[in-house]
Amino acid sequence: MLKLLLDRYRRKSQKFARSDSGVAIIEFVFIAPIVFLTLGVIIETGLMLFTEITLQDATDVAARTIRTGKAQMTGLTAADLKTAICAEIGKLVSCSKVVVYVNTDTSFAKLLADVPPYINIGPTTGGTTVSAPPCYNPGSPSNPAIIVATYDWYFHSYGISFWGNVAGNKARRLTAVTLFQNQPFPGTGPGTC
Repeated sequence: MLKLLLDRYRRKSQKFARSDSGVAIIEFVFIAPIVFLTLGVIIETGLMLFTEITLQDATDVAARTIRTGKAQMTGLTAADLKTAICAEIGKLVSCSKVVVYVNTDTSFAKLLADVPPYINIGPTTGGTTVSAPPCYNPGSPSNPAIIVATYDWYFHSYGISFWGNVAGNKARRLTAVTLFQNQPFPGTGPGTC
């Protein structure tokens, strides 16, 4: 009787050892985290780049109001310009985290020399206060002008910190820059920042 039970046990254990049912689940358990992590990084990178392209487009559209003199002649404020940029972006980002810098000068060389590094336009590292005070000087007719809009994208996917450049590599400062020359519209603009 005992021999019969042992033989039966050996046959079942050999059948179990040769069985390959369930192998797919075991392989999935090992491969799935890598696949989902890679997929998350790809999706988040795509969303981040799409947001940066949309921010650039919104900045280009808002620059037209300054370039044509509409902002200067209608008294458009810095808050109004930021609202116009946020209206173009839509629901992609929180408007409260968008920082807009506008400045003009008499020449492109002087203008570019006065613009702070783009990484410094926006909130301080990990904070909400702006490190370089936003400048709003839309300028006079025929002046060179620049608009820099920034937004800090905080990462949600694990392992994507290699993209980070602010907040201890927990976020990436997305930057949109538009450099142009104001058209010769009638009137003058406000003073310097």
